[in-house]
Amino acid sequence: MAREKYILVEQYCKHSNIEDTFINRLHEYGLIVFEEKQNDLFIDENDISEIERMFRLHNDLGINFEGLDVIRRMLNRMDKMEKEMDLLQKKLRLYE
Repeated sequence: MAREKYILVEQYCKHSNIEDTFINRLHEYGLIVFEEKQNDLFIDENDISEIERMFRLHNDLGINFEGLDVIRRMLNRMDKMEKEMDLLQKKLRLYE
């Protein structure tokens, strides 16, 4: 495990003012994945923007964890469809 790719959960919570219970609940619902090493929990730095988005949705709009899961799935699906649409548009341009 490359340490520069992962951030200690405890350190992230202190820096971002997000409670560790929120991070743990995200993990319980399968919204983020922890890496464990020597009894310390780490999160992938690529998950930081997703954690912050879910935190804002939860605090600002009062969306529960089930709702966060649904929103995450829909956004991932939309992203996949947008990529597919771009690919199809590029293929279509070849035939024009």
